[in-house]
Amino acid sequence: MAKLTGLSKVEVLASESRNLDTICYRGSAPLAHLAALSQADVYDQDKNPDGLQRDLSPKHAAEAYDYSRRPADRDYPRAYPEVVLNVRDKRVVELERVRDGDLPVGAYRLRFDLERMRDEVVHVSRVDGNHRLYYAEGDERRDPILAEAPFQIHIGLSREQERSLFVDINANQKGLNSSHLSVLRSRLTPEELEIKDYLGRWIARRLAELDPSSPWHGLIHMGGSKKGRAQGLNRPVNFASLESGVNRTLFKSQYIHDLTDPNAQYAIIRNYWQAVKEVFREEWSRPKDYLLLKNIGVLSMSNLGGTIIDRSVAQGRADVATMSEYLRQAYSRFDWSKDATGERSVTGMSGNRAALIIAGEMAAELEDIGGSNLIKELQEQLVASSSSVSQ
Repeated sequence: MAKLTGLSKVEVLASESRNLDTICYRGSAPLAHLAALSQADVYDQDKNPDGLQRDLSPKHAAEAYDYSRRPADRDYPRAYPEVVLNVRDKRVVELERVRDGDLPVGAYRLRFDLERMRDEVVHVSRVDGNHRLYYAEGDERRDPILAEAPFQIHIGLSREQERSLFVDINANQKGLNSSHLSVLRSRLTPEELEIKDYLGRWIARRLAELDPSSPWHGLIHMGGSKKGRAQGLNRPVNFASLESGVNRTLFKSQYIHDLTDPNAQYAIIRNYWQAVKEVFREEWSRPKDYLLLKNIGVLSMSNLGGTIIDRSVAQGRADVATMSEYLRQAYSRFDWSKDATGERSVTGMSGNRAALIIAGEMAAELEDIGGSNLIKELQEQLVASSSSVSQ
C-alpha cells in the first residue's frame, strides 16, 4: 500500500453549470485525483487566522475512506455528495472547451498542473469534502481510491466568497435526528456484527420494537415523523436516550459481562426495566406528570440498573421480583414529580453528572437482601477517615 505518486498533471472532464449565483464545472473523477489536485486550508487562530476548514477528525476521515473502499453491493449502493473545490490560483489549471460531437454541449477539459502545487500554498481549496479526500490518495496503510465521485469546481472565487459558501453549506444542513440515524444503522448492520460492535444499540432496539414483552415496547420514539405524537400516541422517550441508558448499564455492571450469551444480557436488562415499571408504577404510567421517563430519569435509572443487576447476580438471581425488592428500598429517596420541591426533588436536574449523583444516592439506600447496607457503612467509614485527616 502506498500513496498515489508519479502524477504531474490531472485531467478531469466537466460540464459548465449554473448553481444559483455561481458558474461552476461539474463532473466525476477518481477520488485520488481530486485529492491530488486540491488542498485543505485549515483555520488556525494563531498560524492561519484566514483559514477556512475546521480541524480534521482522523476518525471521520478514516470512516469516509472505509466507506469508499467498501465492496460494491447491489442492494446497498454507496453515493457521495459533490466535493466542492475552488481554484484560487488560475495558473495551475488550463480550461479547454471540448468540441466532440459525442459529448454534451458545454463540456470542458480541466488540466491541473500538479508541479505548480508542490509548495505549501493552497492553490485549489477544498470548500467542502476535506474528510472524503484526506486519505483518498492513500498512505503507507491505505491504497489510493480510484472510485469516481462527483465534484463541483469553481474558478476564481475570492476568499470571502469561499468563506460564505462554506458557511452556507455547513450552517444550512440540518443534522439527521440521532434516534432516526441510530435505528437506520441498526437495521443495516448484520445482527452478528450489531451484537459484537453495538451491543447497547442491539439491546435497545429489542426493548423498543422487537420484543412485545418488553416494558418499553411501543413507548419509544424511533425518530422520523412526529405525527404519531401529534395524534396522541404516548412515546415519551426517544431511541437515542434508551440506547445511551443501556450502554450506561452495560458499563456500570461488572457481572453482566460474565453472561457470555447476548440473549441472557438482554433478558436481565429487560427484567430490570420490568421491575422499574412495577415499582414506579404511577411514575411510569403518567409520564407527563413525572420526570422518570424524561432523559434525567432514564439515565439515572440506567446507572442504578448496573448496581442492582450486580447485587442480584451476586446472589445467583436475575428475576424481576429480586430487582423489585432492591428498587423498593430506594423508591422513596427521590420525588420524581415535575412539581416537587425540597431535597427529594429532581426538578431542574439534568446532565450526566446529575444522573450519576441521583443513581449514587439511590444505590446508597440498598441493603443486600438478608444482609446489611454495605455501601452506607463503607461511606460512613470513608467520611470518618477523611474527617480525622482534616483535624
